[in-house]
Amino acid sequence: MRRQEHIEAFVEELWSWFAKYKRILPWRDLDIADDTERAYRILVSEIMLQQTQVPRVESVFPVFLEQFPSLRDLASASNREVLIAWRGMGYNARALRLRDIARSICTEHGGVFPREMNDLQSLKGIGHYTAAAIRNFAFLLPTPCLDTNIRRIIHRTFVGPERPDGTWSKGDEYLLGIAAQALSEALRNLRYTTADWHAALMDFGSLVCTKIYPRWDICPLTRRGICKAAYKVSHGRKKAKEEPGRLVGSTFVPNRIFRGKIIEELRDEPRGLPREEIGRRICADWSPRHHRKWLGGLLKKLNEDQLIVQSGSRYALYQ
Repeated sequence: MRRQEHIEAFVEELWSWFAKYKRILPWRDLDIADDTERAYRILVSEIMLQQTQVPRVESVFPVFLEQFPSLRDLASASNREVLIAWRGMGYNARALRLRDIARSICTEHGGVFPREMNDLQSLKGIGHYTAAAIRNFAFLLPTPCLDTNIRRIIHRTFVGPERPDGTWSKGDEYLLGIAAQALSEALRNLRYTTADWHAALMDFGSLVCTKIYPRWDICPLTRRGICKAAYKVSHGRKKAKEEPGRLVGSTFVPNRIFRGKIIEELRDEPRGLPREEIGRRICADWSPRHHRKWLGGLLKKLNEDQLIVQSGSRYALYQ
């Protein structure tokens, strides 16, 4: 099958699938006239979705927006206010990065959300995918992009399965070229927008073309014979990255989990907590003799990241 025919068939099947199974997520239903506030909600959702599953984001997203309904509200928030509103999300540094992006837009762009890729990517914390997502969903500006789901779909359909270790034989530059061709073809259907197309891809990747145990039995691309990876995906996983942490009993717990626990304990303690109390709360096996130096390292790093602050012998969320 020629590439163009392959792309046309791919687009036809995705649109047909989307028409049947379209999902409305809270950040996609954006009947908001103001461009900046519409883009602000997309930004919040995209940062939240980094390393966090959709169901959890669905519950936190409206609460966060209630606390910070506009870009300027978030830009003026303190570290502590943002971290409290971020409760339940994990990877707390993302919350401060999101707030800092809001501040940059207010100071460098006069509070008007930029639209151009270069301007968006110049904001610290916004990469190619997030910039493209803002353009596609907030401004309806067609922009090819790759997130985890889109990369997987494009590669499996047009190249083949991932390697047994989970890596890809073709890089993002090659896959973005195909994504651009598919987007151009998709928008020939005037019933839909670039936001619809990327929503279709993301939903298809999360519901059908999943990372492990993809649903080949209900996959329209497989049925039509245009998915080069159909029934060929290995169920092996990438070798887990080594990261700092320690054994608690017989279980290895990464330091990032302990850092998250520290923030969680301090959210409800405006006066802060002493180091010993923090240790007892986050460690089932807390031993001042064995763990004081290790905990001190975690607290120092959180302080450097402006997530917490030390005052005398107590630690509290950064104000």
